[in-house]
Amino acid sequence: MHTLGNLKMTLNLAGIFFKQAALTPEHSAILGPHDHSSVSYGALREEIQTLAKQLLAAGIHPGMNIGLHYPGGQAYIAFTYAVWACGACVTPIPMELASEEKQLIFRHIAIDAVISTANCTLFAAFTVGEATALTEQARLLNLKALRTPPIELAGLNPAFIRFTSGTTGEAKGVILSHDSIFARIQAANQGLQIDSNDRIVWLLSMAYHFAVSIVAYLSFGATIVLCKNSFGSTILQAANRHRATLIYAAPTHYELMSHDRSEQTLSSLRLAIVTTAYLRPDISEAFYQRFGIAPNETYGIIEVGLPAVNLDAPKEKRGSVGKLLPSYSVKLDTPDENGIGEIMLRGPGLLDAYYQPWQARDVILNQHGGWLATGDLGFIDEDGYLFIVGRSKEMISVAGMKFFIREVETVLERHPAIQAACVFAVKSRRLGETPMAHVVAADNHEPPDEDQLKKYCAEHLAAYKIPDRFHWVDSLARTASGKLIRNTDKLLTTQKTKIL
Repeated sequence: MHTLGNLKMTLNLAGIFFKQAALTPEHSAILGPHDHSSVSYGALREEIQTLAKQLLAAGIHPGMNIGLHYPGGQAYIAFTYAVWACGACVTPIPMELASEEKQLIFRHIAIDAVISTANCTLFAAFTVGEATALTEQARLLNLKALRTPPIELAGLNPAFIRFTSGTTGEAKGVILSHDSIFARIQAANQGLQIDSNDRIVWLLSMAYHFAVSIVAYLSFGATIVLCKNSFGSTILQAANRHRATLIYAAPTHYELMSHDRSEQTLSSLRLAIVTTAYLRPDISEAFYQRFGIAPNETYGIIEVGLPAVNLDAPKEKRGSVGKLLPSYSVKLDTPDENGIGEIMLRGPGLLDAYYQPWQARDVILNQHGGWLATGDLGFIDEDGYLFIVGRSKEMISVAGMKFFIREVETVLERHPAIQAACVFAVKSRRLGETPMAHVVAADNHEPPDEDQLKKYCAEHLAAYKIPDRFHWVDSLARTASGKLIRNTDKLLTTQKTKIL
């Protein structure tokens, strides 16, 4: 049991961190982003406990759900753990989203208060009372209730509610309890073997990546290295200055490092973890040629955690996410003649529930005989290595930022000059995928030009969701049964289009 003041609670990730901080108070928890920035475990614990006392004094208590709308970094980590220390749950509100998308989270998920940047006015319409200053840059806003939480939520000991896709292709919140996150970081560390000797270069959005990364690093006593920016040279300088043992990054970062022409090496690195998106073979090879290290491809999924990492054959089995880690099992549902089927998983730390419509873990798993249907397609080779070849979910991943195709189509179809729209993914060497749209003009309307359409989309969508190109078509391509055709090759070669 962890106690903060008079507050008692069950398993809590803040308590796990406090225990680690007590063991190694002088050890560095965070290095960077500036050259001489360093925060010890003891200092970070003190920062978190001070914030937690402020939050408790402001009325934050167990059972509440707190939105976190703040840039990634040391403060983001401290706010997250402080909310947990109060017994409350965190719902990330990614800074990258457009205002309309952020407000959608508040309409779907019951959020009692939000920690936000001091100059943010996004939540003014449903703020109650005066803001509470937490730091010079952050404040706590109490919010009007836009909906009530599911009655089952309180019994789960929730730590995170991530507003995301789910595996059914519908927007919903994924609920992760303290217990489930703790179970999945233990399972992941059977492969990663992270401990206090590790210094891990961090380059991803904390709003999207936290539970099996930041939490694991701090629970196992490692040091997080933050970078000033994502330029290849900056990453390498930080990795060398701090003798990094791991890099945790997206394919784009590995491509940028590969282009570096300095004399810098990565001699202290033991793992080059790749996540968020497919790693192109040419990027993998370029990184290997430049540094003599083959990147470790992974299979990360919010509902599961990190069930697979290519640890032992990253070069020989390039393109594979590796074998399943010891605690997980995999099977392929209805494989075709090439052995490709839907990836089904089971193991520790699976999601506790979907928020709306409410589905508890047991209900989700019982739909498939105790397995989680991921929506991803793959095959397992003769040596037991898993390869992911696609997905059954209709999503696009731009540099690891994933979104629903239908979300963009809905925005486009609200435009008075557009009758119908079909959005699909086009391969991009730099970003992995980018969205492209086929649009049908509405009767009696002059089609807008591309700049006008992009400006319109920017009012409703995050920048990475805006189609790079728009094609006007007479009608959308459909199958014989009436379903939209989204196959990129077919759409680009068979459709008679006018390119904007």
